[in-house]
Order: sequence, then structure tokens, then C-alpha cells
Amino acid sequence: MRMCKKCQVEILDPTSVCPLCNNVLEVTGEEHKCTGYPDVKAVSKKLNFIVRLYSFLAIILETALIILNYNFFHGVWWSAISGISILYFYITLKYSLQKNRGYQTVILVQVVGAVLLVIATDYIVGYRGWSVNYVLPGAILLLEATILILMIVNAANWQSYMLMQILTVVASGICMFLWRFQVITSPALALAAMAFSMCMLLGTLIFGDRKAKAELKRRFHV
Repeated sequence: MRMCKKCQVEILDPTSVCPLCNNVLEVTGEEHKCTGYPDVKAVSKKLNFIVRLYSFLAIILETALIILNYNFFHGVWWSAISGISILYFYITLKYSLQKNRGYQTVILVQVVGAVLLVIATDYIVGYRGWSVNYVLPGAILLLEATILILMIVNAANWQSYMLMQILTVVASGICMFLWRFQVITSPALALAAMAFSMCMLLGTLIFGDRKAKAELKRRFHV
């Protein structure tokens, strides 16, 4: 290792003079230990092992639950609920953590997965409609509130949340469609979700002006 006594710096390049002061370097004879970047591959390997271990244990557990449910069946296939829950946590590990997606994508995936899990549970235990009447529009309202908070916290880049706003409007429209065909029988929350999502998007377009238009052009090339 080469050392400049005048500048008190270590020189790693194979040169005999200091690039700062042109002073002759002194060879100390000590090996320099470079500090590299974090070992990303090691972290990835650990996550892969965790996902594989979870998959192995999940398959064994769900198989045992199906056998128990079959042998002691009392009218409800509760093992299907456990299977869907296991799958939801697998998606959380595989997609949200291992793939290291952006937080907006993670939020959307987690919310959609949770809503589908609840709707499936409603059907398995005997459909009563509480999942589509309350949980689905409630999740949309929760997502809209989350978007509003993120826009306030990250005010310098608020326009990046417009795509999530558009998705909530589409989801609210699906609720209206379900109400039209009487799948949703208590539309109060669905109407609130539609009104809130439309007001947020309209407000963003009006007050956002050029930034909002530029974001729409960037996203949809219009």
C-alpha cells in the first residue's frame, strides 16, 4: 500500500507520486482491505431459502389440514380458507419482499390480495355478501386515504400517485357494476368510495394542471 505523508491519504493506484501534491509516495508494506458494497447475492440467497422453506412447510401443513378437514367434515371446508391464507403470505414473501418491488406496487398487491382472500372466505363459509358490500368498498376507501397521505408526505412528487388514483376509480366503477347487477345489495360504502375516488382524481387534474397532464402523457402516451 502506498501512503502520502504530506496529504495523509492512501493511494490505491499503482503510481509512485501523489496525484494531489506530486510528493513521492512511501510504500508501507501493509495490505489494504477494501470495503465493498453490501453482498446483495447473500441477501438474495437468504430470501430464496426463506421462500423455499416456507413453501415446503406450507405444503405439509395444508396437506395435513385438508386431511383433518376431510376426516372431520362438518359442512365447511375451512381448509380452503387456510390454503388461501397460506397462498396470500406466499405472495407477500415472493412478490413483495423477494422481488423488492416499489412500495406503490406492494401496497396494491397486498390490498388486492387481502380483498380476494376475504371474498373467498365469505363464499366458503356460506355467502352472505358482507365481503362485497363492506370489505371491497372499504378497502377502496382505505387505499384512497393512503394515497392522500402519501401525496401530502411526498408533496414534491405527488403526481406519481395518479396511476393509483385512476385504479381506485376503476375499482369503484366495478363496485357500481356489481350494484347494477345486484351483487352488492348495500351500496352506501360503494357510493362513498366512488364519490371519494372521483373527487380526488378530479381535484388532482384541476389543481395539478401541467404536472398532472405531463404525468398522464408519460403514463399513457397521450
